[in-house]
Amino acid sequence: MKISSKTHRLYRLQQVIFYVLLSIAIILLAKFSIQTNTSWDWTQNSRHTLSDTSRDFLKQLSTTIDIQVFISPNNEYRPVVESLIQRYQEQTSQLNISFINPDFSPDLVRELKIQQQGEIIVSKADKLEHLFDLSEQSLTNALISVSREQEQWLVFIEGHGERTPLNQANFNLSTWGTQLKQKGFQFQALNLVEHSQIPTNAAAVIIASPETAWLPGEIELIRDYIAQGGNLLWLTEPNTNQFLTALAEQLDIEFVAGTVMDPNAELLGITDPQFVLVTDYANHPIGLATKSVTLFPQAVAMEQTNVKSEWQHTALLTTQANAWSETNIDPQQSSQEFNYDVNEDTTGPLALGYLLTRLHANDDDKEQRIAIIGDGDFVSNTYIGNAANLDFSIALINWLVQDDELIAIPVKTTLDSQLDLSRSESLIIGLGFLLVLPSILLSIGFGLWWYRRRQ
Repeated sequence: MKISSKTHRLYRLQQVIFYVLLSIAIILLAKFSIQTNTSWDWTQNSRHTLSDTSRDFLKQLSTTIDIQVFISPNNEYRPVVESLIQRYQEQTSQLNISFINPDFSPDLVRELKIQQQGEIIVSKADKLEHLFDLSEQSLTNALISVSREQEQWLVFIEGHGERTPLNQANFNLSTWGTQLKQKGFQFQALNLVEHSQIPTNAAAVIIASPETAWLPGEIELIRDYIAQGGNLLWLTEPNTNQFLTALAEQLDIEFVAGTVMDPNAELLGITDPQFVLVTDYANHPIGLATKSVTLFPQAVAMEQTNVKSEWQHTALLTTQANAWSETNIDPQQSSQEFNYDVNEDTTGPLALGYLLTRLHANDDDKEQRIAIIGDGDFVSNTYIGNAANLDFSIALINWLVQDDELIAIPVKTTLDSQLDLSRSESLIIGLGFLLVLPSILLSIGFGLWWYRRRQ
């Protein structure tokens, strides 16, 4: 078919219009990209963006916090630091960031006792935190710590074989204590025989799995503390809860005889049913902050005894329906087979933990809070790193001391994933991209060329 000169001119005009519109579109896109600071993180663990928990904290930050970064302009790690700081600045305007060259500020370096390049100072008023490692976890922890309105003191009762955050034995709580200290909590160990009064500045008292009986006077000190509106975390065990029966009666709680058994533990490869998996949490901020399973080794169940109690009881932790409380356990045998006995055992679902609240005895605008958990192993050095135990325990303490805005901030680092391919899988992928896919594209192109040639 012969193309006329008019058709040829229209075709050329069409091409000119197309390229003009394409150029305009490119210019507009370039201008839009300059004016808009938007990015997408498609990595599996979103390692180039802040976690949801850090973003939630930054959005609720209402006071200015100073961040001083002591690093030289030509330091190789400065771009990494700037990248992390920028992610925080994108979420809030309450951060006052300053980069300081330590070589030109010797007086300030001496005043703040700076020890190394890249050290970060997070401060608010007279509160100050030194950061030596660069990570989202450490920076958010420091921000949480200095943002607390007042010092939070946790009093750990001792003298009866209790677990302590000051000892690194597997049974004890030093790992948990380190995490709490990073979030601004302070500790005090208290022997009630040596000190007949609980400090008035205690945000909460913690009874962590006593192993021996208490003296009547010690029990009365705790009962008086509760009567006056004190907050309490009570961790107990299957064979030791009888030491504080009077305390349980005051709180309208009764412990179920035996040790809780959970056949669902086999799903995670745990052969011992005394390890209880909990996925059923109360509709409560602590439950909402705990987004995965928690693990409780050798736990005791409990029940509310008085439905007309002055306390408001909330069953925080509940087992699956097929769990039960086993009473026939021989402590001398390391390996036993357990089966539910309808005549002696108590079937599930069972409550492993309760939250108790009521109006404060001396302040109607304040709420008194008690938490009772039927296991102390879950926060021990041995098990604190399992499942969501750490997140749950941090949220529990934040609720207990009434830092409600921090309950849902279980800060943790994201872990990288590694793709492990077998030799055959690597060969298939290599041949697929290097040989098969190009061959398919060449075949399609050749087919189209051949088809058009025959037209």
